[in-house]
Formats: sequence, structure tokens, C-alpha cells
Amino acid sequence: MAFKAQISAICIVSLLFLLNCSFAVNIISPVNQDVKNGDIIDLGAIGPGQTVSFLIDPIVTSGGVHDIGGTYDTAQATGLPVGWSSEKSKLYQNPMQVTITAAPAAPEGMYYANITIMDEYDGEQLGNVTFIAKVRITWDVLEVDVSPDYYEVGPGQPARFSITVTNKGSASDVFQISSVGAKKWEFQKPVFVPAKSSKVIYYEIAGYEEEVYTPKIKVVSLASDIISSEKNVTIAVRSGLFGDYRATNNGAVVFPIFELIIYSFAGIISNLINLVTV
Repeated sequence: MAFKAQISAICIVSLLFLLNCSFAVNIISPVNQDVKNGDIIDLGAIGPGQTVSFLIDPIVTSGGVHDIGGTYDTAQATGLPVGWSSEKSKLYQNPMQVTITAAPAAPEGMYYANITIMDEYDGEQLGNVTFIAKVRITWDVLEVDVSPDYYEVGPGQPARFSITVTNKGSASDVFQISSVGAKKWEFQKPVFVPAKSSKVIYYEIAGYEEEVYTPKIKVVSLASDIISSEKNVTIAVRSGLFGDYRATNNGAVVFPIFELIIYSFAGIISNLINLVTV
């Protein structure tokens, strides 16, 4: 019994020694935090297929061969959930960069992975540092607003829509913005949106015949098509003085000089009409 107790004591002392052989390492991004073995970093929420990157300062100022610190050599992610991937840092990279990419069809929930910072061959006797990255997968990281959702213009006059794409997650992403349903005016445009920020782009459509257009604005993440949103808009092209009143505020209407005064006054009427009908 005494022998077993001695063995247990030796194991505990050895474990404590190993833990104390590693020193606090500074995580630069996505959060600025010093970490030691077993620490947990909460990355917040990201969407399926999205990627988070760690930037790690390899230099420590304590411990090592002469207790003056040293430089870690590389870092990598281990213990990834099924379907996830990662890219380790380059050897001797400063700062070290490690990326973790969620599975494109990852269900919502909490996930964990280990990040290990290594002193190659324990050459500087710094010991390795392993911390835990915690991330929540949610499909609700995208918000899209299109304004206005209805436009009435005269023939040949542009209807201009603003499209606001908001990335609510902790990972930056590229979103493909497109329109379908109005063949002459279909478009596609990739837009990079940093984490927790918004971008605004503009979409214009002009018809030359009296017609009602109903294009659909689609926004899809290039990381995973699970992250997507659609908005319907309507453009009514109307001819006649009433339609020209509205068109005056959206662009220049071509008309004879003697009608200039009438159409200048139309802009004022247009504003009054918009106030009444909004």
C-alpha cells in the first residue's frame, strides 16, 4: 500500500512538473489573451464551413534553458470534430498562424479543439502549451436588408436598391450577392464582410416598357450554402405624368425645353406623393 502511495505521489509531482515546464503564451488574435496549459478560449459563434484563425506570439520572456524565455517553433490544432479541418503554422513563423475550418454541414451546437504550441525537440526547454478552443456553431450568422422593397419609376429611369449584408458571426466570410428573376438585370458579385460588421452594395434596374419586375436578391456564403438569405423586390415601370413625377427623383427625364418648368415642379410633387404613400 505504501509503495502504491509513493507511485501516486511521484505521478502527481511529475504531472505538476510537466505543467510548470510550459509558460504563458500570448494569443494575439482573435482575442488578446495569455494562455497556459488547459486554458479555454471562447471564440463565440461562427457558421458552418467558416474559418477562424489564431495569431500566436512565439516569444516568451520567462522559463527555458536559462530562465530568460525563448521562442516557440510551431503550432497546430488537434482533436478536431468530425468533418472539420485545420492548417498548422509554418515552422518558425512569427506570428504563428493556425486556422480551424468547421464542417460545411456542421449542425448547430458547441464544439472544441486543442491548439498545441510546440518547442521543437524541446530545444529551448520551454515545454509545449496546449489550450482549448471553444466555438459555437449557429446557422444564424447572416442578416440581409434590401431597401426599399418597392419602386415605381418611369420608362428608362433607374430603380436603385441598397443591399446591406451583416455578418453577425466571429469569422470573416465572402458572400455571393446575386439577383434572379429579371433576366436583363441579373448580376453576381462576391463581397468580403469581416466578422461582426456590415457592407452595403447597390443594385440598379431600369425598364423601357410598362412592366412589373419582381427580381429576387440572394445572398449566399461561399463557406457553406446553409448560410443564405433571400429578399423579394418589386419594380413597377409606369408611363404618364404621374410616373414621370416619381421618375424625376430617380434620374434625369429627357423632355423638351418648354416642359422644363413643369417637370422641375414634378420633383416637388413627387416628394409629396412619396410622403403620402409611404
